[in-house]
Amino acid sequence: MIAEFAKKINEMLTQKGIVQKEDVEMYQYGIENGIVVAGNLLVSAIFGIVTGRLGLVLVFLLFYATLRSYSGGIHCKSRIGCFLMSMAILLIPVCTYWIVIEVLTKPVILMISILAVVVIIALSPVESINKSLDMEEIKYYARVSYCITALQVCVLAILYCKGWWDYFYAGYISFVLVAVFMIMGKIAIKHYA
Repeated sequence: MIAEFAKKINEMLTQKGIVQKEDVEMYQYGIENGIVVAGNLLVSAIFGIVTGRLGLVLVFLLFYATLRSYSGGIHCKSRIGCFLMSMAILLIPVCTYWIVIEVLTKPVILMISILAVVVIIALSPVESINKSLDMEEIKYYARVSYCITALQVCVLAILYCKGWWDYFYAGYISFVLVAVFMIMGKIAIKHYA
């Protein structure tokens, strides 16, 4: 359905001369991904509004999506699987906030954060079974991942010091989940390689 809709948009752009014939496949891919990303953001925002945790969801997505894009890890094989997994992942920051903040002490939370950051830095980038990286891509993704991690750690420290626990937790749990998915990705590559 998404592919067909993207194809119609692409054909319209080609007919109007906006897209050159040699670029049709690239635009098709970009339009499909744009539709998927826009759909995911819309559903995520609706989920945040319905649960009354829109701020937490948006901060989580900002931290998680930017870092996960460059650090890599395990991925779903289909778009629908990816969408469903993304929605399930949104349940984690929304449903676990009070449990973690009330049960774990601040030193334990900080230690888990440090461990997650160490995993991210040590493993980044993790190739997926679906997409291997050449040496140039590995260097590029690692550099970007390190920069994003450093920036996010600074933001996380500010959120922690200001006592903005919703937003701190959103960033914290994104680090933990990215690290977990990176470890799972490493295991999957070794298992299937």
